[in-house]
Amino acid sequence: MIFLTHDSGLLKHWQRALNRGKAPIFHSFAAFHDSKTAAQIVWIDSAVKDLPPWTDPAWASVFLQQRHKIIFTSSAPSDDEAITALDAGCTGYCHAFADVATLRNVLQVVESGQVWVGPSLLQRLIKVANHAKSSASTPSIHWQTGLSPREIQVATLAANGASNLQIASMCHISERTIKAHLSSIFQKMNVTDRLQMTLRVHGIS
Repeated sequence: MIFLTHDSGLLKHWQRALNRGKAPIFHSFAAFHDSKTAAQIVWIDSAVKDLPPWTDPAWASVFLQQRHKIIFTSSAPSDDEAITALDAGCTGYCHAFADVATLRNVLQVVESGQVWVGPSLLQRLIKVANHAKSSASTPSIHWQTGLSPREIQVATLAANGASNLQIASMCHISERTIKAHLSSIFQKMNVTDRLQMTLRVHGIS
């Protein structure tokens, strides 16, 4: 894991929250890029002054050649910035000073090969998906193929914005079981994360 920030307070927050006190630290994008480190999860503070625009070839090197998984963070996050960062190739976007539980959740999601988009952006995407769904003449149910009735229920609830804890409460089963159902759903639907599943359920894929 790598931390890219010049904010000492933020650095300490990340180190404590993620239990990575000895992780490499860079204070500038140039130093990070020139280090040519092996593929790792990299937490980037959007306030770093020399961050290049997303169209800069340097990012292609980071994503494609060094194969880093970038978690882009901001002290003033916005859905528009999140969409831009994720579209550029980042695998996560969140508030830089998010609480410990959230930061650890983001890390767990990214480590598992999924994309973290955050509840606000997910809700926005769901609204777009619902609008597209309501405009369609015949809603597709092909996404349900191969899923059990319980998996269809879990996928539908998750695709409409319910958290794992909320789904567990509504289904009267444990949160751990919900996570197991979602893993099975992802595999059967041939998707890698909750966002892709949500778009598939709502007929956008």
